[in-house]
Amino acid sequence: MRFWRFVCNPYAENTYLIAAGREAWLIDPGFYTHSEKQHFLEVLEREGLELRAIYLTHAHIDHVLGVRWVVERFGVPLYYHAAEEVVYRHAGEWAMMMGLQYEEGPEATAYVEEGELVWGSDLLVQVHHVPGHSPGSVAYYFPKVERVFSGDVLFAAGIGNYHLPLADYETLMRSIVEKLLPLGEVVEVWPGHGPSTTIGTEKVSNPFLKDAI
Repeated sequence: MRFWRFVCNPYAENTYLIAAGREAWLIDPGFYTHSEKQHFLEVLEREGLELRAIYLTHAHIDHVLGVRWVVERFGVPLYYHAAEEVVYRHAGEWAMMMGLQYEEGPEATAYVEEGELVWGSDLLVQVHHVPGHSPGSVAYYFPKVERVFSGDVLFAAGIGNYHLPLADYETLMRSIVEKLLPLGEVVEVWPGHGPSTTIGTEKVSNPFLKDAI
């Protein structure tokens, strides 16, 4: 498994490209500017990758700005959690409020659920439903490489915004404590914004977790 991080749009959102062999999958395409899109295309061409699908951790506007462009360019399916449908369908309203240009993306090809997926021939992915920042937030965990893509649930020294519509602090903390922390201290956390961290680091240094563990 190989992966690339692209920092996109005015919110410095992390978009991830995951590859196994020549097959590739995209997590949270936040591409907004021409240069961001060109950089992504250059990586695909340089590495000889064939994009297979888009998977969303959640559907806040900064994580879906590039969905329509990617789907139209590559004709790939789109997957997210069913509970995130209400957020995805109101992304245009958020874009207007934030002064962002946004073209509504297509409907989900299918919904992801708690459990396991196999991308390509043998890339095992565990899907964890981790609501609290958003009702349909999910984290994608790759057990073979001990790496989790946490969306906006857990950050280095922080947690997701729980003041947004449909967000809830207690639910968010329960998701982190019950779903992410048990993955193991050596597991790398690659969040929707900011630098990577590890579960172990956050257990000892994240101020939000001190009273939750």
